[in-house]
Amino acid sequence: MLLILAHAQDVSARALAARWGSEALLVTAGDLDRACWSLDVDRDGRVTAGLATAEGTPIPVTGVLNRLGVITGADLPRVHSGDRAYAGAELTAFLLAWLDACPAPVLNPPDPRCLNGPPWYPEEWAELAASAGLRVDAADRRLGLGVAPPLAAVPDWDGAVRVQVVRDACFGDVHPEVGKRLCELGRLAGTPLLTATVSGPGPRARVRDISAWPDVSDAQVADAVLAALRGTVAEVAG
Repeated sequence: MLLILAHAQDVSARALAARWGSEALLVTAGDLDRACWSLDVDRDGRVTAGLATAEGTPIPVTGVLNRLGVITGADLPRVHSGDRAYAGAELTAFLLAWLDACPAPVLNPPDPRCLNGPPWYPEEWAELAASAGLRVDAADRRLGLGVAPPLAAVPDWDGAVRVQVVRDACFGDVHPEVGKRLCELGRLAGTPLLTATVSGPGPRARVRDISAWPDVSDAQVADAVLAALRGTVAEVAG
């Protein structure tokens, strides 16, 4: 069974679950309490993670698509309002350990600060992207005391495209060299699933809006994610 972990508002994850059908189980942050999660540590320090139905029937997990960031009180409407923040923090900590111990492939694997990889600011993504040989758009942040600063203008990029990365495959109308470097960025960040906005022709195109939440509702991306979780290689249309 392929497990899809997502926030309730994740339309892309719901579309993917519908595409995969009975082969996948979509569990949103608010539904976590409807399954039995186990995390065991033996005397030798070995950790095992498991999942079962509410009735105790084991669910064999063969792969995990992880689109959860941090679970907050807003994700837990059925929990008493005064306990939601605490419950969210506890669930986040438990899932971080569970995903880290899960023997099946996990995309994206957790970071100690976030369930879906490093919780970086745009400037941190930009710094790593530059180290991967990518050109990044300039970031403009302003701080003011007492007066709200004006919003920085966003560059108008004609022909900008949204690119999705799944391990070594890049989906989007960009130069192959840019795609190759975006895949390298994913390896450096530890996020096999990645997305970015790319603008400009040729290998010197610029990137911005990098994140670890690609659009998995796209058919090619969905097939590539499935292949990655199965440990096979997806056929990428040329």
